[in-house]
Amino acid sequence: MPPSLTLVVAAFAAPAASLPTDVWQVAPDTRGRAFWLQNTGHKERAALLIPGLKIHPLKPAKVTRPELHDWQEPRGELVRALAPDFDVFAFGYAQTAPVDVVAHTPGLRDTVGQLRRAGYREVVLIGHSAGGIVARQFAECYPNAGATRVIQVATPNAGSDFAAFFKTGYPKCQAPFVQSLAPAARAEVVRRARGLLSPRVELVCVVCKLRGIDGDGLVHPVSQWPEDLQQQGVPAAVVQVSHFDAMKAGPSVRLIAELARTNLTRWAPEQVDQARKVLFKDPDERPRR
Repeated sequence: MPPSLTLVVAAFAAPAASLPTDVWQVAPDTRGRAFWLQNTGHKERAALLIPGLKIHPLKPAKVTRPELHDWQEPRGELVRALAPDFDVFAFGYAQTAPVDVVAHTPGLRDTVGQLRRAGYREVVLIGHSAGGIVARQFAECYPNAGATRVIQVATPNAGSDFAAFFKTGYPKCQAPFVQSLAPAARAEVVRRARGLLSPRVELVCVVCKLRGIDGDGLVHPVSQWPEDLQQQGVPAAVVQVSHFDAMKAGPSVRLIAELARTNLTRWAPEQVDQARKVLFKDPDERPRR
């Protein structure tokens, strides 16, 4: 079995409980301090921001502990765009295990559960890149945990060729995480899990594209809005922005904030077909391996 598939198969038995996680409240502005979950009394909605891959080629220790990404900081554009309607929280996790393990960490389940117990009527998970996989798998595996909406942004649901061919430049301890994002690894997870999203949880795929190329510079559109989600009627929204600017650029930030506030409905097959024609040069296109 190829190494990447071995890593993914092992993920289903991996000790998620041992993976370090942390959470910070970032709006109202707490300057990124760790927090004890409680409703401020002013908002009925909470947004939980889940980041993706962050490489530390020269500082392996950073990979082994949770940290805030710059777009999750209290002064980040997305945090400020969400703050009028949401209390905003940032989730962090060590990147030493396959991405599939992160969705099963007690830290994530406890955070979402505490948010609901704190009185928030809605808990919206917003995941960038690999963080979108975490958010989706959490919603699929724990439909009663309390998440009400999932927004995937530039998410490699069907994998990224970057992960398949990128073998150096990151600490060895981060290899399981990176390689779990390869196309073959993602296909194996879909085959084994056969997960369906609960109708109680809303999901939307924000597809990022750059003018003149097929993708956002890292992930192909067909991976960001894959066939299995299309078949479930999961809607997609398109924005012209690179993978690396998706959580910071004005157009994408405004789109994400609007989707976070909007009730989402599943698309009819006709709507899916129309969107495929807009998104893909070949409407019958499948994810490239």
